[in-house]
Amino acid sequence: MYFLAANNEAYTGWYIGIAIGFLIVTVVVILVGMILSQAARIGHQALDGIELMDEARDASLPVWDLQLINVSATSIWRSAENARKLLMEKR
Repeated sequence: MYFLAANNEAYTGWYIGIAIGFLIVTVVVILVGMILSQAARIGHQALDGIELMDEARDASLPVWDLQLINVSATSIWRSAENARKLLMEKR
């Protein structure tokens, strides 16, 4: 009997250590799960943001076309001024 009692006392530390280790591993697994969940959420939000930015870019493309229209209009205006000067000189 003494042998069994001494043997159980010797393993008590091991049982406590295993329980603490199990608790730590459980907490780490829960934290990693939460981190991965948040990372997935952020990833989905980033994809939504990319879609919205693409829509905004597509919606603002006509503004950039205004610059091309301005260049064309300026070119037409200058050509008309030059034609007017030539016509005035020939009079």
